[in-house]
Amino acid sequence: MSISISGDVVRRLRLERGWSQEQLAAIAELSAKTIQRVERKGTCDLETRSALASVFEIDLQQLDGEKKIQQAKKQDGDGFLFYHRLTSGNSIVEIFQETYAYRFSNEDPRNADDVDFVSMNIQNIHDWSEIWSDIDPGSKIRAIFELGEMLKEMEARGLWLFGLRTRTTFNLPKRDGTKSEVEGAICNIHVAYADSKHIIVLDPSK
Repeated sequence: MSISISGDVVRRLRLERGWSQEQLAAIAELSAKTIQRVERKGTCDLETRSALASVFEIDLQQLDGEKKIQQAKKQDGDGFLFYHRLTSGNSIVEIFQETYAYRFSNEDPRNADDVDFVSMNIQNIHDWSEIWSDIDPGSKIRAIFELGEMLKEMEARGLWLFGLRTRTTFNLPKRDGTKSEVEGAICNIHVAYADSKHIIVLDPSK
């Protein structure tokens, strides 16, 4: 079954990452001809659409060109990570729940007030994530609301919150003194100014 997606969005996201069509094909486990067809004609099958959305860390509506894409590009080791913008309390929880570890980062604060403000909110996210599995459903609803209000305060100060779940292998100690390898998720949170040069905004409606 052939469906339509935005070939322009695919091309622009690929170029933002510095990938050739062949590199994107290899990462998404697709053929180079498939990538060429998607970018040129904007058509593909359901499996291809899902693979591309996963590689670019966006949802299907964004890939279809129906929803704005806002990502933060951040250097990590030998490459870049692309964090997506978090716009609700629920979206923050989706990043930190059931993770094994955290990586918090932020752009250099521009003034002393922002230092205190960013520090407080990063600590707030960390504190909720640490106790999330132990609190009751009612407390979770209140926490989600508080996190949403926190986002509104951040945005009013010109700050955006970005997140990304990544996976790695952890060496966890056992009772007998040995270690076992366990694959788990990492919560990555990044704070950037709304006018940061590292933010990618693609709005197909414009």
